[in-house]
Formats: sequence, structure tokens, C-alpha cells
Amino acid sequence: MVLHESKFQVLSYSLQRSELLRELPFYAEISAYCTTEGDFIYPTPVVRDLGILLSSDGTFSRHISQMTRKASLLSGWVFSVFRDRSPGVMLTLYKALIRPILEYCCLVWSPTLTGEIQAIESVQRCFTRRISGMEGSDYWERLRKLNLMSLQRRRQRYTLIHTWKIYHGLVPDSTAMRPDFDSDGRLGVQLKNPPKYISKTDKIRANHLFCLVRSVDVLPWE
Repeated sequence: MVLHESKFQVLSYSLQRSELLRELPFYAEISAYCTTEGDFIYPTPVVRDLGILLSSDGTFSRHISQMTRKASLLSGWVFSVFRDRSPGVMLTLYKALIRPILEYCCLVWSPTLTGEIQAIESVQRCFTRRISGMEGSDYWERLRKLNLMSLQRRRQRYTLIHTWKIYHGLVPDSTAMRPDFDSDGRLGVQLKNPPKYISKTDKIRANHLFCLVRSVDVLPWE
């Protein structure tokens, strides 16, 4: 099989926190990928893989920012095209067009920073505010009236369900979380906390595990 090396992209995760090394003139050469034809492909700060933006700093801030911007623009388009603001019509459009953007592959990029969580939630908060009959209601009351869950709770639910399936061997652990389960007769099933000090290459794993350990006790393991 022949690979099109000209289409390759290189993403470099570095354990060096100092930016001094990156500014040296030879840094790009030592971290570049050399093709079979002798051409060099230099590292880029962001790479798109299956619709997810991966950053060299090990975070998903760029992906979350672009995702929320896309969902916000689509929300504006919905309200500019459709005159009917009834809950039935608006919820159908929201669930079909906007919410899938905010939840695509959320097991991979699920945020832990408060600012990123609020930025994602603001899309649903602004959309529900403009639905007929929601005037004067706060966000949580609107969710109750529209029979919706917050996006943060939905991401937590997906993670818990996927962890339950991993524990019972129903699905492979394809999210790089690699949860470590510990079971004994007295305390039941426990999920071990990841180490406090980890490298950037393990940030994706710990990002989900730190959130997961807080709520894993609610799972029905049997």
C-alpha cells in the first residue's frame, strides 16, 4: 500500500514547558518528519483528525472554541430563517442541527475548565431563551419546561455509560481513558485516580478520569 506522504501532518507533544527550545532555529528540523523522498514535514500546532482539532499543548481549547462558534452561527441562522418559535419546532431544529455539533466525540474532548464548560452551555442557554413561552424563566427552569438536560450533564452521562460498558467488556476502550478498576468485597468497584503529576501526552487520559472518579459511584455495576 502506497501512502501519500505529501498529505501527512506532524503534531509534536513536548514535555519541555519552556518556550526557549521552540524558538531555536534547529528545533523544527529535529522534530520534523522525513519522507521516503527526502522531503521534510514540519510540526504544526493544530491538526484535524476525524473532525477533532488536536493541539500540540495537549488541550482541546481550540476545538471547543471553534465548535461553539460554529454552533452559535448555526443557531443564528435557524432563528433568521424560521419564523415559528414554538417549542416543538425549535427543539426539533436544535436537536437535529445544533446539539450534535456540541456533542460530537465529546468523550475525547470533554472539558474540565469552568470557562470552557460555560462557553459550551451558553449556546443552549441562548437558544432556549428565544423559544416562545420561555420569557422570564431562568436557564434551569427553561430546561425543566422543555424537558432538556444541561450539556454538561449529558456529557457526564455519556462518559458514565461508556465506562460501564468498558468495565463489563461490552466495548473496547477506544477513548484513551484506560480506567483502572479496583474491586474488593467490602467497598465494591472503585475507580483509581490518575497520578497528579503527568506528562502532556497523558493529559487526554487524565482529563476524563479526574471528572469520572467524582461521579463513578452512582453507576449500577451489577
